[in-house]
Amino acid sequence: MWKAQTKEAVLREIKIREWRKQVGRTFVRTLSWLLTSIVKSLVAILGWLKWQSAKIAHDIELNRLLSQRHDKLLRLGETVYAMYRSGGISWDVVEPLCQDIEQIDRQMDATKSTPLQVLPQELEQERDLQAESAASQ
Repeated sequence: MWKAQTKEAVLREIKIREWRKQVGRTFVRTLSWLLTSIVKSLVAILGWLKWQSAKIAHDIELNRLLSQRHDKLLRLGETVYAMYRSGGISWDVVEPLCQDIEQIDRQMDATKSTPLQVLPQELEQERDLQAESAASQ
């Protein structure tokens, strides 16, 4: 039921309602700004994480090639030393190891010169969808 009020009470009630609307709009604006900032930060962090994972994968590949090269160099040294101790050095035994080391060096140079491969988000989502559909079948 409606109660009779004075003019001042009605004006006060109107001011209170306007103030509540203004507070509500300010709250919504602030909340939307906050959520937008959070989403932008998350997108930036996800981009950095993708770049970091691509860099780590690149470094792992380089380390794998370095390890292979080290193993081949050790085998080459052991072979040459064994031939030296036996008194006969054969280029036929040493040459394939040298060629393997040269091939690994070329692979390392190629890997170092290739840029980091960060997958675009669309390709990654498409790949995830394909993996999910393959897993569900």
